[in-house]
Amino acid sequence: MATVAEIQAILDPASTTDVANIQQKVRVSATIDEFYVVGVTNPYAGKAGWIRTTSSDSAATQGAAILAALKLL
Repeated sequence: MATVAEIQAILDPASTTDVANIQQKVRVSATIDEFYVVGVTNPYAGKAGWIRTTSSDSAATQGAAILAALKLL
């Protein structure tokens, strides 16, 4: 189970806060987490929303899922 800080590090490896930022995490169930994520730069700029991930996934897997979902918002 990855922490918000670990997932945020995947979203923005250079720690610039210029890619996408996790604003809030909610545990939906024992197996599902939901993150409110705000995109900052293209292709995520102007996009924000709640994105669900599987809580047992690694930070890398959750981060990739968040970025993929954020593009589609």
